[in-house]
Amino acid sequence: MSSEKEDLKRKLGERISKLRRSKGMTLEKLAYEMGISKGNLSDIENGKKDPRFSTLVAIAEGLEVSVSTLLKSL
Repeated sequence: MSSEKEDLKRKLGERISKLRRSKGMTLEKLAYEMGISKGNLSDIENGKKDPRFSTLVAIAEGLEVSVSTLLKSL
């Protein structure tokens, strides 16, 4: 995978993690609300996994933000 794609996954993961922590949510709580495993969410936050659009929508809903907020300025 290109370094540009890896960089985008890393930045997205960092943004999700930062938003989650700013809302006082644990990995477990957000993953539970989304209906995915804690490990899957952790992989996304650590830039190891490329989330599907439907997963991004679920993350945004769980964090009560828009998908565009997650993707803004990546």
